Order: sequence, then C-alpha cells, then structure tokens
Amino acid sequence: RVLFAARASAGTAAETPGGVPAPGGGRSRGGEASPQRTDPSDGSKKRLLLLMGTLTVALLGAVLAKDSALLYEEGVEGGEVSGVFRNFRRQGPKGAEESQGAAGGKPVHSNVPDVSGYLPKGEVNATDYVLPGTESAPPLSAARGRPYTPVLNHFQFRDPDGPYAGRWGRFDLEDPDPEWRGKMRPNADFSKAPNRDVDNGDFPEGSWQSDEAYMAAFLAEAKRLVNRSIEAVYGEYGVGLPEDGSVELDDEWSGYRDLFAPFTIKDRVNDPLPQGGGWTTRRSADDIARRHIHHVMTGDTFKLVLGGHSAAAGHGAGFNQSHVIEAGHVLEPVFAHLGVEFRAYNFAQGGMGTAQQALAGMDLRGKETDWIMWDSSMTEKPAFFNNFFMRQALIAGNRAPVIMADGIQDAQHFHDVAGASVAGAGQGWTPMTTSDEQAKTVPWAAQYLVCGREMGGTCKAHEYTAGCWVDRKDYDGYEPAVPQGAIVGGQAAWHPGNRVHKRKGRMTALVVLRTLQYALDRWEEFGREDGFPIKEERWHVTDYYESVREKAKDVPGCWGGWKIGQKRMLHEVEGGHEGKADDGGPGRDLLEDDELGLGGDWPARLCNIPMQGRTLWGPRHNPMETSLLSIMRQNRYGDVDPAPTNGYMAGPCYQPPDLAYRASWVVPPSFLDGVENPEAQAPLIGYSRRLDGEGGGQVDGPSSLRGEASSDAVARRGGDGRRSLREEQVDAVHPRPLDVPRGESPLPTGAADDGTTGRRLDAIEPGLGLGVKWGRTGVCDGSSHHWCDKKCDSNCLMGGAQDNRGMVCFDGTSGWLVFDVKGVKHGFIGGGVEPWDKPHE
Repeated sequence: RVLFAARASAGTAAETPGGVPAPGGGRSRGGEASPQRTDPSDGSKKRLLLLMGTLTVALLGAVLAKDSALLYEEGVEGGEVSGVFRNFRRQGPKGAEESQGAAGGKPVHSNVPDVSGYLPKGEVNATDYVLPGTESAPPLSAARGRPYTPVLNHFQFRDPDGPYAGRWGRFDLEDPDPEWRGKMRPNADFSKAPNRDVDNGDFPEGSWQSDEAYMAAFLAEAKRLVNRSIEAVYGEYGVGLPEDGSVELDDEWSGYRDLFAPFTIKDRVNDPLPQGGGWTTRRSADDIARRHIHHVMTGDTFKLVLGGHSAAAGHGAGFNQSHVIEAGHVLEPVFAHLGVEFRAYNFAQGGMGTAQQALAGMDLRGKETDWIMWDSSMTEKPAFFNNFFMRQALIAGNRAPVIMADGIQDAQHFHDVAGASVAGAGQGWTPMTTSDEQAKTVPWAAQYLVCGREMGGTCKAHEYTAGCWVDRKDYDGYEPAVPQGAIVGGQAAWHPGNRVHKRKGRMTALVVLRTLQYALDRWEEFGREDGFPIKEERWHVTDYYESVREKAKDVPGCWGGWKIGQKRMLHEVEGGHEGKADDGGPGRDLLEDDELGLGGDWPARLCNIPMQGRTLWGPRHNPMETSLLSIMRQNRYGDVDPAPTNGYMAGPCYQPPDLAYRASWVVPPSFLDGVENPEAQAPLIGYSRRLDGEGGGQVDGPSSLRGEASSDAVARRGGDGRRSLREEQVDAVHPRPLDVPRGESPLPTGAADDGTTGRRLDAIEPGLGLGVKWGRTGVCDGSSHHWCDKKCDSNCLMGGAQDNRGMVCFDGTSGWLVFDVKGVKHGFIGGGVEPWDKPHE
C-alpha cells in the first residue's frame, strides 16, 4: 500500500546554488546560513598555529629533499582540486642514487609563494541536507557526505615548481597592486541577485573585476593557461608544443597535428565540417562565452553532466576513467585557477538508459548543470529519448545548459527553435600502432588505440589496463582485507576500455577549452570597448536562461511509441471518447497529437512540464537529498527508515585519497620512473596544489580529507584497523522498541476526512515493516570527488562503479508506505514499482 500525499504550491521553490560561502563566513550562495558540521576548538587552532610555525622553520631550514614531489590528492583520479603537500619522493631516474632527504639538501620549491591570505577558512559540503536520525553518521558515509575546500580566488592553487612546470609552464598570476598582494580583494554580494547577476555598480572599490591592471594581467595569464592545457592534450598524443620550445615537429607530424583535433565555428548546426573534429556555431560560441565570462566574474560553479548506459558508465574501464570524468580531470584544474569550481558528473546506469532520470527533471542530475551530454544510443535508439532528456535539461533546471550534440538527432531544433547552445566533440587523428616493437615509439596514451590490420586482435588485448589497487602501505599502512583484482571487471565487446575513454574524454575537454579560449578573447575585446567591468548585457545570464527555457517547449519530437501505464494515453482518450477516459474516470481536455508533434502514447503535457523526482537508483546528484528517504514520512517512533542502521550510515574501509599518481594506468611510465621531463600528462600540466603544512593537507579541515583516519573513526575499528559496519541488505526489519521512542509521532491528529475514500488521513500512518535497500555505500554522487563503495569486502576498491538500483521493499504485511510529495504544480504524480520481485530478493 502506497500513499502519495501531494502538497500543492505555486511552483517549485528555486534551488539555492550550492558551493562557495562568503570569505570568512558560513553562508551559502542563496544567503542562508549554512552551519558547518564541526568547528575547530581552541586546541585545534593552537595545534594549527604550531603546525604552521613548524612548516616555516622547515622551509627556512631547507630540509626537504631535492627529489621530493607533490602528492596530488585529486591527481587525475578523484579527490579535491587542492593537493596535499607531503613527504613523498617521486622515484628518481633508474640507477640514480636515492636522496635521503638530509638537512641541507636543496629544497624543491625555491620560489614558494605566500598564499596563506588566499586560503579558505573552512570546508563546505555539496548540500546541508541531513536526514533525520543520521546526525551521528560517520565521515564519508552517504548520510554525511564529503566536505571539500571551496574555490574562492585566483591564487589559492599555485605550484611554481611542479614536475611539468619548467617545460610546459605554470599559472603564475600575481596581483599587480601591492596593496592587495597576499590577500583577497573585496567583492560583490552575488547572493542577492538571481543567477548572481549583480549590477556593475555592486562591485566595490578595489574589486578585481573593475581593475584594469588586474584584468590585463589576469586575462593574459588565463589565456596562457588555456593554451597550455590544449597543448598538453596534444602532447599526450605526440603533437603538442611545450612552452619552452623543446619540441619541434617535422612536416609529417605537423600534418598530424592539424588532423588531431580540429575545431570549427560554423554558421548552422548541419553545415558540413571540412576537417571533422570539434565544432560549435557562431551564436553558440557567443552565448557560451557569456556563460564562461559570467562564471569567472562571479565565481560561479561549472558542471559537466553525462547520462547514458553501461558503456558510458565505464564498465570495464573504471568509473574514474570513463570519458566524461577524463574530461573533468583536464578541465577542473584549469577552472580552479580562474576561480571557478568545476565538477564532471557521470550519471550513466548499466542495463538502462536515461529516461528514468529525465522523468525526474534535473533533480537527479543537478539543477545547476552547465553542459550536458547523452551517451545511450545502445539502449535508447529512438530520437524521442534524447529529445526528452535534453528537453528536461533545458526546462527543469536553474540554467539552460549547453547541449553536446553528438548523437542528438534534434540538435538543430534545440539550436534554431529554443536558442540553446550546441557543440560537438567529433573525432580526430590518433597515431597508429603497427607492431609491438613500434608501439614503444608511440606516445603512451596512444599505444594500441588504433592498430593496423597486421596487428589482428592485439589492440583489443591492450584496451583494458585499469587496475583495482595501488599499494599504499608506505602511505597510511592500509592493506585490503581481500585480494584485489588485476583489472576492473565488466569487459565486454560493447564496453570500451580505459584508453578509448581517455581519448574520447580528451576530445570533450578540448571543445570546452576552445570555447573558453574564445570567451577570454571576447572578454579582452569587450574590455577595450567598455572598460572594466564590461557592460552587464555582455555577461548577465538570467534573460538568456529564461528565453531558452521558454522556447524549448516549442521544439518538436518529444515522444514516439513508448507507453506509460495502460490507460489514459492520448490516443485512447481522443476520438469518440470526448467525455471519458477508457477506464471510466473523468475525462480532461487534452491537446491533439499534431499540435505538439507527439507520437500520442505518453501524456502530452509531460513533454513540457519541468519534472521533479526522487529515487534510490544511483548515482545521483546530492544522494541523500534526492533519495526516496527524503520524502518518506516518519513513523510513530520518529524513524523514516525502520532499520536502525543501513548502507547510508556506513563509512569507508579506508580514507582518501586513492594514490592515482602511482597508478600505471593513470600516469605514463616516465612519470613513475622519475624521468626529469616525463611524457605529457594533461591534468598534471594544468594542475596545481594549495601550499599546506608538511603533515597537514586541508587547513582547518577534517582528518578524513588529510589522508588519515579521524580519532573517532579509529575508535570504531577493530583490532586490525578495519571498519566492521553493517553493509549488507537488511533481510528482516527490527523496529525500535516501544519503550525507546526517538520522539513524538509527526503524523497530524484530528485531520479532516479526505472526502473520497472515507478513510481519515490521520489513520494512515507509515508501517513498521518497510525495508530500505540503499545500494552502494559511501558518497556516490556521480562525480570524480566521490568516495563510493569502499567496502572492506570489495575486490576492486579503485574500480569506482557507482550505478546501482536501491529500492524500498514492502508487502501486504508491511503497513503503509507514505510519501510527502512537495511542490506539486501540474498535478502529475508517477512512481516506479517492481511487483515481480520475490521475498528476500
């Protein structure tokens, strides 16, 4: 028995963009106070001061060994953008004597900038939502989330002497005004305006957006950064040109460079591409430039989102090697330098597609999406699937995202009718492998990607190289409880390997970088014409978003021949059934098929209703807030979930980060071998770290993000140091004893009769026999910053798979399952039920 208690409203409340608080405060972008989960005690502050003092002495004493290197928490495989400075020594050239780090050795950082004034004072979480009863959840559980360091300015991520800096260059911006050097400039209060579109007059005196000298220095350095990152991707495949001029290409390889990833700005969507490769339209380029300029000026977030099937999810390749996440590895550090918090999300689900997500609008994919991709042609061949997917992306979120047009049959309509921005990644040239011996001369990233006929099936044999584990005993002492697999599972003929994913992801990253490059050029041009800040009509986004959302409803091609339910289809109600539907219920006025160009099997209005939704399928944006648990009504004992514990309360078996910089499938052998000028690795070339204490990591941050266990986590572990938390599905539910209630029942008393069934609503209370199958444990939010499925019994802890199908289980003896469906505006409520499941499944 399921009761949907619908609550009408004038419309869906606007979702407050998550992310960055005001400097020194705990405010969200919407202006609401966002309480920190923990506040450092006085003792913690004293210890922090002592740590900083120790660091200063250590730097002055030059005790760091010359072969010390950076441990990138994010690396290229998930974690925070901010790196962690540690006593890790990258292995030197083979045969070379290993430095022991004796006092007096040459310090690695001979020109360490002082960035202390630019560092955030605390961490934030993606959402402040807390499910009642989970307040004591351990760090890095689904209920607790994963805090992170926000991006607040252009200086907090700087690495003057990284392993690639000398050859490829580095982001080296310095405030030209000595008065502001070493501290953050004043800024506008962006929370007071829709989409952060403040008036130019709101920028205070001294703001960087209005300082001509600052803007000149910033734009010059930003353009070098973007160009460097583009060259780094080219360099991974043998055709890049480092900043130091150390590489020259002959005529043959110069020709290959031209073919590697050409980019075209064309007039119309369907205009042919003379060279293949990436593309966008002229109008799209200008609108994307508006978005880029806006996000950099206001410190907004930028989110790249993918929906798809098992191949897109990275089955066989590993989640962190799936193509959208590989694109994010390149783009995240670039945007961080520009003061923008970038995230890539992969919401693909194996064995399915995207329709079930699109029926929830953008709730499960993130309402702040800026760029959206669809990769589900294997399971959703008809065009109406991707039409509805993109349609909801435009009308159900807070922004009107750029549509990646690859595989989207109606891309021209979205562009011409709705005015949406579109772009495509296409394909380019890749070096060919002709023999095992010749492969040694091919750039590492390109080896065995494209093989000559003489190679037979050799390419496929080398396609899957992603492993399950990197030894970390010397890092934190952790060893897996069970043997780890040699490679990630899920290989299949229809599942591309990690090398293929990387190449595709790099093409996506290049398209975004090209549009960012165009935006920076336009910003510079606008500045010459307008001065700084540039005119509001050049960077405000609210009118643009609203225009696209409104016109998207006129795009044809929404639904074809797929039915929902059994009755009240458009074709069943019209034509001879003017007053009644087939089931005898009340009829309603419906549009004819041809008015919207629909196929007639789905209710016509679904195409243009901004949908909302909750689920237990994953991955999903803000997993707790978008779960079915968030709308389930509490039972008489104050519990949403009758089970005392569940998967969302389980912490991980070990702490972040995964040591991706040591993974043979992530970085080239020359990097692992300590070669002075290692082979190009685009994420590390664009990457930088925050300069923290030698033993620390996140300033004022929890120990769970410093690569060590918190004291309370250690206390919960057994003698072997591993967690012993309940993670399996609950087969039998044991409700809270009657003599130990958590609180008063939230159910209303004295409610009026509902007037239709004769049953009083206050007599319908949630049952005590419900079971919640949560799915994967940990933070499974679809991003590279996840910490998902880190269970002690896993045989592939670095596989990263996130797609899963959780559910609420009940039967005739369970009692009522009651959902409070909030924000109902258009009167359509649907639910997915699986009545075929057997007990204990």
